[in-house]
Amino acid sequence: MVGVDQRALLVALPTLTHTFNTSLTTIQWVLLIYDLFLIGTVITFGRLGDLFGRRRFYAAGFLLFVLSSALCGAAQFAWQIILFRGLQAVGGAMISANGRAIASVALPASERGKAMGFASMAFHVGFLTGPTLGGILIDTVGWRWIFYLNLPVGIWGAYLAWKLLEDTREDVKEISVDLPGAMLLMATYSLFLYAMNQLPHVGWRDSSVAIPLIVSAIACALFVWVELRSSMPILTFSLFRNRLFTASMLSLFFITSTQAAISFLMPFYLQNIRHFTPTQMGLIMIANSVVIVLVAPIAGWLSDRMGSRLLCTAGSGLIVLGQFFIASLGIDSSIPRIVLPLLLIGLGWAIFNSPNQSAILGSVPRDKVGTASGMNTTTARTGGAMGVALSTTLFTYGLAAAGLSRGQVESPQSWGEAPNVFVRSFNHTVHIVNIFTLLSMLFSAVKGRRQA
Repeated sequence: MVGVDQRALLVALPTLTHTFNTSLTTIQWVLLIYDLFLIGTVITFGRLGDLFGRRRFYAAGFLLFVLSSALCGAAQFAWQIILFRGLQAVGGAMISANGRAIASVALPASERGKAMGFASMAFHVGFLTGPTLGGILIDTVGWRWIFYLNLPVGIWGAYLAWKLLEDTREDVKEISVDLPGAMLLMATYSLFLYAMNQLPHVGWRDSSVAIPLIVSAIACALFVWVELRSSMPILTFSLFRNRLFTASMLSLFFITSTQAAISFLMPFYLQNIRHFTPTQMGLIMIANSVVIVLVAPIAGWLSDRMGSRLLCTAGSGLIVLGQFFIASLGIDSSIPRIVLPLLLIGLGWAIFNSPNQSAILGSVPRDKVGTASGMNTTTARTGGAMGVALSTTLFTYGLAAAGLSRGQVESPQSWGEAPNVFVRSFNHTVHIVNIFTLLSMLFSAVKGRRQA
């Protein structure tokens, strides 16, 4: 459900800019607000699942996702869909943190990689279905059904979670909730992402960027201070003493930043420059998910036997290569020329992700697995949000530097009138963000030996 929703919405971005008569910088908040609220709450819900039972938060997450999806589908203005997407993210946080933790503790450590592989496969079945289904729904009954589709699936998921799953929690002597830490974490990410969103339009010196960044830094410092003194912290900093855990988190951060950047820009290339319909665009964008569904369980099984370092390094290297070819696309690139790099990126992600998740969850104590799962999601989403913000900054700067007016830069519909300018800025942006995947390769190579 979450995978379908996320990918179908990417296909709908150009349609939403037209429906609500708004700009790219406004409609990107449909994506960013989800990341913002998910990042701000997922560690908290992972910790709450550790303390009070993971099943109840997992099932409740489905119900909240259903309610917010109905509200998104009924939205009449851009600000409404952005607001309801924030609520949807809270449900997604409850599902994400506790679902991965449940899968991790359900099987012995020797099969953890395989469990993460099947979890990744399940998520990418949604990724595989989402673009195609989203495109068909947009072309037939309208974009609102992207959200309405979640209703029966989510209700059924909540029922199965409550009936079939065992309620897992860890025995702890003290049970308390670190609300100050949760609020400070939310403030840190919210203000930081807002500043990153404003940066492309007003520059570093503007008060709408400088003040949120300063307050975010203060909130971050207070968060660290509170967590170091809390008896039951949301974020246990001692986990970062483990090189395997830290290097796996850093490699995940850098690789997801580039993946999100390309996923954000590709629909506009396909629809505004190559003039594909939403259905055609969806079929093209599922290419990498096809490979992931097939390869992820195998990569997880291999990581149980040979560890994560070699697999993660090779996987990130394949992504670098695939993104290099994406950065070489032109105005008249053929469908095979577009699809083949996506297949290569999908193969790299499948080889990287399952072993990396297994390394993260296998390197922490059992009573911290929900927290680690939440941190895994937080790291991935933070990287994704940074990737979207950075790519928007670089891309719009390239359009402006080429002579496009501010109105043209802000209007995706006008980009097709200057395809050479669009493609040049698109190519340069992807080349620059691809540098972060090289950093992911580096941290994958130095993460250390396999987990226990």
